[in-house]
Amino acid sequence: MKNILKVVYTTIAMACLSTSSFADSGNFSGFYAAVGGSAAGAELDGSYTSNEGVVSKGTGGKIATVGALDLGYNFALGSTMFVSLGGSWTPGEVTVGKADDAANAADVTLKADEFITLYIQPSMMVSDNTALFAKLGHSEADLKVTGDFTGSASSTLEGHTVSFGSKTVFASGAYIQSEAGITEYDGIVVNDIGTTNQNGKTGSAKADPSLAFGTITVGYKF
Repeated sequence: MKNILKVVYTTIAMACLSTSSFADSGNFSGFYAAVGGSAAGAELDGSYTSNEGVVSKGTGGKIATVGALDLGYNFALGSTMFVSLGGSWTPGEVTVGKADDAANAADVTLKADEFITLYIQPSMMVSDNTALFAKLGHSEADLKVTGDFTGSASSTLEGHTVSFGSKTVFASGAYIQSEAGITEYDGIVVNDIGTTNQNGKTGSAKADPSLAFGTITVGYKF
């Protein structure tokens, strides 16, 4: 949360210092629809407890490129500010993490898809057609856990997204937006991993995933 607040404060400060007297937030008002492409890097920070109670910790990561659809509405707040309420849908699949056991008895792979984010995006004009913004959103995704386990496992990801960037609209209504951000999800749990020992115990794992991303979006403001 501290990192999220730092991003928001920095973006607001930059916008305040560079706001143009010729800015007109009315250029952005109205419904919008867009498509975007993202480069996303997933990081998993977790631990595995073996059937003997031995705990091992580690981190891992994967990189993927995905496409997204974005819909929303811009509300003008005076001449230099506006706020966007919207949602984005990313159907692509991302490998969040993968654990390879040396004996191939406790391998687990985590994949997520159908990413959905509902967001609020305050923006401040820095020229008559360009704005800087900070985005705060609630994010969810479907989680698929496969591998050597027989117990229960998390089936969804849920967390919060923060990003910042810029948005430029043209006279035709077309616009381009670039942003960078991070999504921090709640913990993942996988139970009954691997083989059962002589005491009837199996292994388990838990992890805290996050997703850093950079996105270019092209759309149209109606």
